[in-house]
Amino acid sequence: MRVVQITGSNTGDAPILPELLNQIPSDQDIDSVTADGAYDTRKCHEAIAASAARAVVPPRKNAKP
Repeated sequence: MRVVQITGSNTGDAPILPELLNQIPSDQDIDSVTADGAYDTRKCHEAIAASAARAVVPPRKNAKP
């Protein structure tokens, strides 16, 4: 684990992920990002891909192919 942010119930988890990834210095490699289905969003997957990491995120229960 490299970064953590605690949010209140009025803040969604997924919008915070890009900010968290930006806190990791660019000279440190990220192998993978593991999260629950709440992070199965386009913006999260784009942020993970931009960090050259592998996403380990299960699909949301209402996900469609």
